[in-house]
Amino acid sequence: MDVPGAQRIAAAARALGPELRELVAIHADAIAGALARQHELVAWDREQLVGQLQTQLYGLSTERFRELGGTPVRVLERRRQPLESVELVWRHLRQGRRVRLEHEPGACTAAIDLLRNMSHALGSGVLTVAEHPWAGDPPRPASGSTSRMTRAALDVSDDPLTWPLVGVYEPGPRIALVEAPADRELAAYVLARACLRRTGTDPRAVKRAYVVGTVDRLQRHLQRLWVGATMGPATDPDSFAGPVDEELRDAFLDSIARWERHDGVSVWSPGGVLERAGDSGIYLAPALFAAPWPVPDLPLEGPVLVVVRCTVDQARAAAENAARQSGHAIQIGGRPRTYPGDVRVIRGALLVERLPPGLPEPRPV
Repeated sequence: MDVPGAQRIAAAARALGPELRELVAIHADAIAGALARQHELVAWDREQLVGQLQTQLYGLSTERFRELGGTPVRVLERRRQPLESVELVWRHLRQGRRVRLEHEPGACTAAIDLLRNMSHALGSGVLTVAEHPWAGDPPRPASGSTSRMTRAALDVSDDPLTWPLVGVYEPGPRIALVEAPADRELAAYVLARACLRRTGTDPRAVKRAYVVGTVDRLQRHLQRLWVGATMGPATDPDSFAGPVDEELRDAFLDSIARWERHDGVSVWSPGGVLERAGDSGIYLAPALFAAPWPVPDLPLEGPVLVVVRCTVDQARAAAENAARQSGHAIQIGGRPRTYPGDVRVIRGALLVERLPPGLPEPRPV
């Protein structure tokens, strides 16, 4: 097979960039529909994902790459991180690399179909889309026991199974750090969105919030949001998060039962299974716990948040631990650069007009 060189691949990807962006715009409703059917994502979440993809692709169109070429790569579309493979695939094509797109079982078909359409325009051997779900890479033989024939086979760049997997990676743990001077109402809304989005199944969901200072006012705000968040059908524009499957329901119930039984843990909102008249979907009432430092090492499945009462030094230790695991933190209040690692700082006041549907509007507590 005559494979184009790096210069031709990069030039083709650059030339076809506007077509890819146009396809996303034209099929935005279809992509959102797939996210609703296959992943039960609610309207505001779908709109955010599609808009984020469009922003990424536009930003990529303005980038210039000084060096072209390199080893062919594989990119993985993950089930719980829909559409994240698209920009990564196109980025490597813009760098003049051949790409093979893999996908996990149950991954978003919209991303797969979109890139499969573009693979035809790019030409043979440039972008390959796997027909069957990715089952994980087979184990490689230890270097000491690998025969010459096996080593030669592993080095054949035309075998996609030997190409390095460059993403999409599963994110590390994401935590929240609430500073003593932080606005407790703002903190509560940030935590609700960061924890309850996609009913707690978002791989970047915050499950632990380390709070410095008093927690009474934060507790009241959180309890109101945890009870008032609307868990409803993905087709309802007023839903904050959608239904779940039986596997997550069972894991969630087991998780909260273990937290409730643990010494020192306070139940601020018990959580459980919601009932909706005339709706066969499985909906979860989120759970909210409080615990002293150090936080128990118990599972946190689904819409669960643990508020950890701690000191500044203990919050710093939590941030350092998240950074060691390639995670990151949301810091609410306080000065920037207070904590190590990848930290996003949120300061200021709560903007009501930017709240997603399905959360109660602010009121004094």
